[in-house]
Amino acid sequence: MKTLLAILIFLIVASGCSPTHRLNRLLALHPELKIPDTILIIDTLTTPQYEADTVIHIDSIHDTVILQKDRLEIKLNRIHDTLYIQGKCKADTVIIQRTIPVEKIKIVRPDKLDNLISALPWFVSGFIVFMALGFFFLRNRK
Repeated sequence: MKTLLAILIFLIVASGCSPTHRLNRLLALHPELKIPDTILIIDTLTTPQYEADTVIHIDSIHDTVILQKDRLEIKLNRIHDTLYIQGKCKADTVIIQRTIPVEKIKIVRPDKLDNLISALPWFVSGFIVFMALGFFFLRNRK
């Protein structure tokens, strides 16, 4: 029975709040500790150049024709009875800039008085446990 009680007390003490939970609770109680900030992310997206060639036998075109619009260039070239078609799409770079708002946490160093006040419950609970154990051992000694 005593071992079970000791294990139960140990599990209760060991399963205290996680640091994440404690931080969230602290930020909920003191929102002035959050500092708004933004992060700038620059992404670069490059599209590769694409080329294609084909050959067509046709008698209707007698000269070289170049079709060009923006990044696309198509060249039709007739040599004797063969039509050479060359297509080229030039490479391009797209730059995307995004700003993402985030919140930073302002770190405030506690002074000695704050450390003493925050440790006071531990001292009191340790004193109570020490007194209870002393009382228990003195009572069972007789």
